[in-house]
Amino acid sequence: MIFSSIASLATVCILLVLKTIAFFTTNSVAILSSLFDSIQDLVTSGVNLVAIKQAVQPPDTDHRFGHGKAQGIGALIQAVIITVSALFLAAESIKHLIQHQKAHDIGFGVEVILISLILTMGLILFQNYVIKKTSSLSIKADYAHYAGDILMNIGVLLALFGNTYLNCWWMDGLFGILVSIYLLRTVWHIASESISLLMDKELDTSTRHTIHDIAMQVKGVRKISSLKTRAGGDCMFIQFNIHLDGKLSLHKAHQITDEVESKLREKYPQAEIIIHAEPFQNSKGKDKNAI
Repeated sequence: MIFSSIASLATVCILLVLKTIAFFTTNSVAILSSLFDSIQDLVTSGVNLVAIKQAVQPPDTDHRFGHGKAQGIGALIQAVIITVSALFLAAESIKHLIQHQKAHDIGFGVEVILISLILTMGLILFQNYVIKKTSSLSIKADYAHYAGDILMNIGVLLALFGNTYLNCWWMDGLFGILVSIYLLRTVWHIASESISLLMDKELDTSTRHTIHDIAMQVKGVRKISSLKTRAGGDCMFIQFNIHLDGKLSLHKAHQITDEVESKLREKYPQAEIIIHAEPFQNSKGKDKNAI
């Protein structure tokens, strides 16, 4: 994950230099908007790197459940940065529409944007690979932002060609507004996931059912109750009670508990699992937290 964040920082630094030169060469407000977006990327990737470095730290005496929530905090900060970027882009787009601004000497600007597209596409392909391996929330947020940058770069290209060759002065503003809407939509998803992580939201129903079924498949388990789950960055926390025959020896109950934990760890190797054994009692009431 850390290598992915370093790759993001390196990419955005290269693009920042190229877009700065391109802006002064073309005087294109579209490229200026892309430059500003790259500045936001630099801040975002920096926040991401710090959050991930903190999140992967092992548990210590002050944080016995680990530091996984650092990713949620980092993603929230990214959501704020992306919101500012989207609002700035919308404002610039409206300004373009009002002032009918045109670019000049677009050749170098087009080359820079094409380079930006190639580097960005390579980066998001790598990030997609990392996400599949780690399910990192911070990398997901970074991935979503760079996916939006592809639309941004395509919009800038069309705006440059439209302003110069087709005299379509409105294309710059139109694409800018569309990209800003996309970014704001992305913010909603990032913020929702971040809040769920920070508020210890239960894992999805399908996962809870799977945990329940795995535990019930172990011979000797009569029932499970008080199932509690949450995600902490890349780690999953699972806690529940198993109900066993009250006549079992302590040694046998311990064996069954270990087997349940082993089966769950095969399915969820990164999980922290706490299981409490209780004597089974017939009950007509249903534990609302059983699943």
